[in-house]
Amino acid sequence: MEYESLNRYLDEIGREQLLTEQQERDLSARVRQGDMKAVSRLVESNLRFVVKIANQYKGRGLQLDDLISEGNIGLMNAAMKFDAGRGTRFVNYAVRLIRQQIERAIEQQTSLYKVPGDVAAREQERRSARALSVDAPLGGRSNMSLLSVLVNSDSPQADGRVFSEAIEHAVERALRSLSERESQVICRYYGLESEHETMSEIAEDMGLKRERVRQIRNRAIRRLRKAYRIEVSGE
Repeated sequence: MEYESLNRYLDEIGREQLLTEQQERDLSARVRQGDMKAVSRLVESNLRFVVKIANQYKGRGLQLDDLISEGNIGLMNAAMKFDAGRGTRFVNYAVRLIRQQIERAIEQQTSLYKVPGDVAAREQERRSARALSVDAPLGGRSNMSLLSVLVNSDSPQADGRVFSEAIEHAVERALRSLSERESQVICRYYGLESEHETMSEIAEDMGLKRERVRQIRNRAIRRLRKAYRIEVSGE
């Protein structure tokens, strides 16, 4: 099932045409004006590049589709910040951010097995102490949240600007499009009702295999992205 899902994804992204240098310049200019459709075009045209990079990290603690998901977050970060006026092609700019995102995820995953029991118990107690919002950092990573997965919260201008309430409300409305199980997995993984839980923790509590939780999460993210785009564009 995992390979079938991955193959479908590879077939889907394989239909996207690579961008010319001029197209990248045009999209970069639109991105810097706040055009989210231009961001999507930059990202979608370079998803195959993420797969190529993700394959280089196989065997280091994360499954390939998780590596690809992390790499895609790095790709979106790059798309939001890319300035073609500096004379650099997009993939040359994006590769560093893609690798950083993947390597942080691997480091976090491997660190799960190095936490002493008493520390883990205190961490679990802290997790249940407070609720978080859609833009709260996931698992201690300040650049990853549910909001960053749907549309990166980093602005192209380094002015510390945050997303407007309208954007966050659009994400919250998109959450209502999920099934009860999908909503439960998303809320727990992205820390919307308590702090972030790993897929292993969610799987154990829900009586599911970790792989099944991962599939539910990925399917829910696809549905959220679609619902979010409809909310933002008003289509």
